[in-house]
Amino acid sequence: MNKTLMLVICDFLLLSMLALARFDPPEENSQPALDATASSATAEAELIELLEESLQAEQGSRENLSSDLQETRETLQEKARQLEEREAALTETLATLEKTSAEAEALTQAKAEAEAIRAELAAEREQLAQRFEATRQELQNASEERIRLANTLGSAKEERSVSEERLKQTEEALRRREAELVQREAELQAEKADKARMATEQAELNKALEVAQTERRLLSENLNKEQQEKLEAFARADRLTDNVGVLGQGVSELGQGVNQLGQGVSQIGQGVNQLGREVTTLSQSSEAIKKEIEAARPQTMSEIFTRFQKNRATIRFNSREQGLFGGTVERSYESRSILVNGPDDTVYLVTHSSNSPFSLSKSSSLESVSLTVTTGAGSLSVNQIGFLAADPRLIFIPLPKIYVENSGLETFPLALQPERWEEAVLIKNDESNFGRTEFRRLTSSARFLRMERPALGELFSDFAASRGDLAFTKNSQFIGLLTDTRYAVVIEDFVASAILNLGNRFEPDAARSTVDKMKDRVRQLPEDVR
Repeated sequence: MNKTLMLVICDFLLLSMLALARFDPPEENSQPALDATASSATAEAELIELLEESLQAEQGSRENLSSDLQETRETLQEKARQLEEREAALTETLATLEKTSAEAEALTQAKAEAEAIRAELAAEREQLAQRFEATRQELQNASEERIRLANTLGSAKEERSVSEERLKQTEEALRRREAELVQREAELQAEKADKARMATEQAELNKALEVAQTERRLLSENLNKEQQEKLEAFARADRLTDNVGVLGQGVSELGQGVNQLGQGVSQIGQGVNQLGREVTTLSQSSEAIKKEIEAARPQTMSEIFTRFQKNRATIRFNSREQGLFGGTVERSYESRSILVNGPDDTVYLVTHSSNSPFSLSKSSSLESVSLTVTTGAGSLSVNQIGFLAADPRLIFIPLPKIYVENSGLETFPLALQPERWEEAVLIKNDESNFGRTEFRRLTSSARFLRMERPALGELFSDFAASRGDLAFTKNSQFIGLLTDTRYAVVIEDFVASAILNLGNRFEPDAARSTVDKMKDRVRQLPEDVR
């Protein structure tokens, strides 16, 4: 039998016995001795009184017993409830014990498996120790080999450094050579245009020569008539010679006075010449100061935009590209720019690569590309372009001096210190709008400016900066182009990171390789402006 159940039964029996038992002290009522001589009435009265007392005692005992029975019943109910709780706890304990037994068996099995694994690990540890020793020996040999290779690598690095320096010098010389070739090509184009113009002028000169020959013939006839009249005049002069001899002496004396007067006039002329040179120098200095003051004078946005409109040039790329479905598509890219004076006195045009077939933000398969620049002097075919070294997303186009001079357009100088101004004037490259904004120099690079967002009151203004906008200082000097809506490149020079040939010399593979290299160069720019 279950021990817990036996204990509960024993507790119940003990409580029952305690409930039924009476522990009242015995009553010590003295029993009167019967008197044989008492009367029967007295005896009956006493008996009745005794029976009443017994009845009352029995009733009190019954009431006490009922009260004790009620308490015992309540106690038994409480014990039953506790018994149920103990049975539930016992059941839970048995379940826990069974679970613990199962876990103990699993633990024993896991211990056995762990012992087996420990044995395997010991064997593997022995093997690993052997391998470690072999590896240590190999590592020592490799370390010795690494030292030898490090020495060899140091020599190779020195040779590579020298080779890279030579390569940089060669690339720099090559870029200069390509820039010279671009300049010469442009000059050749301009010379061809001049040759055609000279041919036209030659035809006009031939016509003028025929007219001049006719006039010469008429003049020759008039000259013959004049020569005859001259001979007649000489004859008349001979007759007057005699009279002139008489007046010769007076004229000689008059000549001496004239000579003295001439010396005085000569001295006065030298002083006048010296004064004229000083006046010329002063005038040149005054003109230079005037130009400097005029260049430093802030201009309004409308003045700068008007100057842009009067001196703009149109850049048009025509390309033939492969379409999405294998066909050939012809596209045209057009933008406007101004003529910018470079540090080497060469004039350039600048535009964003997104306004050309060579956009770095997309991939396209080009078959042919041509470029035409249009100004007041006419159209010019350009066969080479350069990607700016400061930011390859910008493209610059060199122009020949003859073409610039014939265009009659005004050139814009570079703003070498744009931070002297707190605001920049921005002009859309399609001339659709213009405005101004504050800017700050980028902390990570002086070649970039961050255009500040407009204040809260200007959020709904008509002008919003965008990629490809031209940036000017307030004195109308050219800063550079915006690469996106917030950052502008400060152009200090026109050094090319790569050069592409266009027109008949365009090579699709070379163009594709160059664009990929320019994408890699953009990834090396500061993170904020990529």
